[in-house]
Amino acid sequence: MFITIEFLEHMDIFTDSFKSFLLSLVYILLRLPHYFNLLLPLASLISMLILLIMMVRNNEIIAARTSGISTISLMKPFIACACGLIILSFVIAEWIMPHAANAADYLYRVKIKKDTSYVHFKNDRIWFKRSNILHNIEFYDAKKDIIKGLTVIELNDDFTIKKRIDAKEGSWKDSAWLFTTVTERTFGNNAIQSKSVYPEMKGLIGEPPAILKTGDKNPEEMGYRDLSKYIRKLKRDGHDVRRYLVDLYNKTAFPFINLIMVFVAFSVGLRYSKTKHIAKGILVGVCVGILYWFIHNICLSFGYAETFPPLFAAWLSNMLFFALGIIGVVTLRT
Repeated sequence: MFITIEFLEHMDIFTDSFKSFLLSLVYILLRLPHYFNLLLPLASLISMLILLIMMVRNNEIIAARTSGISTISLMKPFIACACGLIILSFVIAEWIMPHAANAADYLYRVKIKKDTSYVHFKNDRIWFKRSNILHNIEFYDAKKDIIKGLTVIELNDDFTIKKRIDAKEGSWKDSAWLFTTVTERTFGNNAIQSKSVYPEMKGLIGEPPAILKTGDKNPEEMGYRDLSKYIRKLKRDGHDVRRYLVDLYNKTAFPFINLIMVFVAFSVGLRYSKTKHIAKGILVGVCVGILYWFIHNICLSFGYAETFPPLFAAWLSNMLFFALGIIGVVTLRT
């Protein structure tokens, strides 16, 4: 389903030529680790529900309970399997997804769209050049569209500095960047000739936020170690990192849903003692998975909006579903 949506969304570009079509197949293959990691909890939940309902159909649950096997004992193999899935999810998210995502982004923008980006992310900063003017952005908040620490350097033909402009902060308003606390210096004969300070200034850069986002690092495409290192660097520079902390904590919270789904599967699947329809179990699994994604994304949104603390926002949905799963298992009729 995800592959089909991905292909249909960019069909006009993917089918532009035979070469683009072949490259699009490679692009979709590079996107598979992201989809696999995203769907792993739902797939494990549905498979456990199918297995439990089949055990109910064949009266294996009754046989196990009459033999003195408790629900907790039945859950042990599932819990062991879920722990393996947690490790697998961590490995995919830390070592496979970042490289695959970067390669997919490069393949799509440069090889398929033929869009040679002039905006680059290097040394934890955004750089781009227009004619003889060099721009450097120290920090760009892609969620708020705020620039902090802009430096604009205009060069002469002999590559000496003609003018330098430093702005403390800028925000995207009315389809333009408005910068505050702007300092402008002009140079000549290897010395500062003039210096001016302005409270506000427009027109320092013409690139919209969409262009800057192509050069900015996406936390979802970074591993835990890279994102943690990036956050430490932003802290040293005095930037607000709460939104990035939400993504960092989410990288540890999301894989554990594979374990929580074991409790959810048993609390739901073993209630089908009178209903032996596998289709109904699959429907319940899909609904539970969609409900988790919905609640989890809402919690993350509250974290990005700084309504919830980052750690609480990343783990709230896990704690909620784990509590519901425990309650469901404890209240099962044995």
